Amino acid sequence: MTKVNSPQDAEAIIQKLPCDMGIHRTSRKCTLKGPEAVTEDFSPSKPVLVDEVYPDEFSLEETQRRILENTRDLIKYQKPVISIGGDHSVSFPVIKALKDNRPDLELVWLDAHLDLKKKLDNHVSHDVVVRELIEQNLFTPDEITFVGTTRIDQDEDEFLHHHDINVYRPDDVEDFRREFGKDEQPRYLSIDIDVLEQDAAPGTGYPDGELSLEQVKALIQQISPEHCDIVEVAPELDGSGRTTSNAEVLLTQLLEAST
Repeated sequence: MTKVNSPQDAEAIIQKLPCDMGIHRTSRKCTLKGPEAVTEDFSPSKPVLVDEVYPDEFSLEETQRRILENTRDLIKYQKPVISIGGDHSVSFPVIKALKDNRPDLELVWLDAHLDLKKKLDNHVSHDVVVRELIEQNLFTPDEITFVGTTRIDQDEDEFLHHHDINVYRPDDVEDFRREFGKDEQPRYLSIDIDVLEQDAAPGTGYPDGELSLEQVKALIQQISPEHCDIVEVAPELDGSGRTTSNAEVLLTQLLEAST
């Protein structure tokens, strides 16, 4: 990895966010080592600053507070921030910090799931993030686009009926690409690795995706995000290493597209 020690010398900042506390089921808690696995052999052609936020062992709220404050600090350098999870709960504080700084930021959610479920408790877990972004008035529904969705739960379907949000299923991806305008609008792209078809990403907690690696690479290039993340890589669930390898490919594409 082409590492630099000063943000002024970097073209982008990679923020490693190891976390698995946003996942309810103990058997799925395998994302803690995701950031290290994805960046271990990553060799970008552009200089990057690598940062890391260490989780609180006992508190998801404290972990998210640390991520929020760290992201606010990184924003000051006016460089693309590429975050590597960890489960999808880490995206909430990152996006909140960026949206507070840039109110016109839009969100593209590349995921097999909507993450619009109702909160079971006071925790912003991995499957409620987008709903919480809306209910905290950080985003209006028309500022959010879902791409690659394969699973919609009943409470999420009810939520969609009352909110005008664009949802593109795998068969609709080409429609999205035709309709999507490549302009100067700032966008955040969140990629759950489970959006990939299972053969390409078996190492994730909920492998329900149907998009090919090439489709996702093309989407990244077209969306050209200002900031972005890759989450839900679970190396321990994939002895072949394909998931980590493909996440590295997407990380390379994100670096090229955001700088």
